[in-house]
Amino acid sequence: MDYNSAESKNSRELKELETLAPDTKAPECFPKGVNAKLFAIGIGRDQRPRAEVENDVSRRSAIEHDCIRGNQPATVFRVVKALGAAGVPVYAEVLEKCPVVKDEYPVLSCFALDALAAEGGKDSIAALEKSLANHDKGRKNVYLGALYRLMTTPGWKTTTQLAAMLPAEQEWKAKELMLEYIRNHKDAAAKPALEKSYAAETDQQEKGLIKAALLELDNPGKCVMTDEGRAENGVCRYTCHDINRWFSVPKPKAGCPLVTDPPKDAPAQQQPPVNAATPVAAAPDAK
Repeated sequence: MDYNSAESKNSRELKELETLAPDTKAPECFPKGVNAKLFAIGIGRDQRPRAEVENDVSRRSAIEHDCIRGNQPATVFRVVKALGAAGVPVYAEVLEKCPVVKDEYPVLSCFALDALAAEGGKDSIAALEKSLANHDKGRKNVYLGALYRLMTTPGWKTTTQLAAMLPAEQEWKAKELMLEYIRNHKDAAAKPALEKSYAAETDQQEKGLIKAALLELDNPGKCVMTDEGRAENGVCRYTCHDINRWFSVPKPKAGCPLVTDPPKDAPAQQQPPVNAATPVAAAPDAK
């Protein structure tokens, strides 16, 4: 075999990956074989340091973030690249069969989500789509993670198709992920589907977010309310999506305008509150 051929280089890469942690044993829920062991090695090296997940709050936050949005596991990505399509059956079986224990880290299925999304082939996409059929409450983060990765897969769904999917979606966090994607892409073609979804939506919070997406289509560069102007706490809270800012003002007697200009004096560091899917550091005295 030519030492410099692609096949030879890939063979050396696989051997090098195995030497990273040669004593690693794949969990019982993994399939058998060297490919599964390599995936287990990747997970072992890409787990968050124990200090980051000792605190209950930090651990839950890290699990939610990594499952939904991924944590760029470098070694897992090396394994995926080296194995190619041969690794897909491993990741698919781990995604489907490995248990998800509440607040327990790592979540093996979530590393499988990263691997399948990185491989990106037809069989990987099919495995991610299959995961959407599992609505088990304990696997909610896995469901959301599969949805998020599929949405960011080129060619999976258009913004119009996503907007049309909103009324049938039962998980409110899934709706918010879909609306986040739709608002980021600002596709005028999605407006009719958004209007239909707005009319069909019964939840006030989700209805407000759909309205915000519609307002942003009609008012580029402006800041919008996400609660349809109710401001029940007496404060008009505006989201300036284009510049990733938010601000609040007292509610006028005449009510809150749904759309306004960004404030000229908005401090640069003013960011939206931490999302539930964003890992947060534990307080120093947290136990």
